[in-house]
Amino acid sequence: MLSTGSTDNAVRGSNDRPLAGRRILVAEDEALIAIELQRILEDFGCEVVGPLSSVDEVLQSADRGGFDGSLLDINLRGRQIFEILPQLDRLGLKMIITSGYNDVTLFPAAFRSLPRIAKPFDDKELRWICEIVFGKCITE
Repeated sequence: MLSTGSTDNAVRGSNDRPLAGRRILVAEDEALIAIELQRILEDFGCEVVGPLSSVDEVLQSADRGGFDGSLLDINLRGRQIFEILPQLDRLGLKMIITSGYNDVTLFPAAFRSLPRIAKPFDDKELRWICEIVFGKCITE
């Protein structure tokens, strides 16, 4: 199950690889999930940075910039990503939250409207939400 945090319809890119060349920061501390997520994103044409497995690594990388977006697991080695989301937002980083929990009430109220996708990932749902959040619009 996924949510874009919005009811707006996205304008999709005009080609069949709207994510090609997008540089995506991936934060995931479970090795098998990280490997699978990296493979899927690379199949979409993305350049994957990471996977990073700690909140501190995510913040340091985001500070350096150069990303078109990020996929962020909620729990990284016992710390929650929510503590740095305000900084990531100020940096202008587009974010999709990933979680094994699909109950939005478990998220702090300030972050419930962020785009999110539940694990395990369905390739088609992941592509759809990535195209909406990171993809090229026809007007670009």
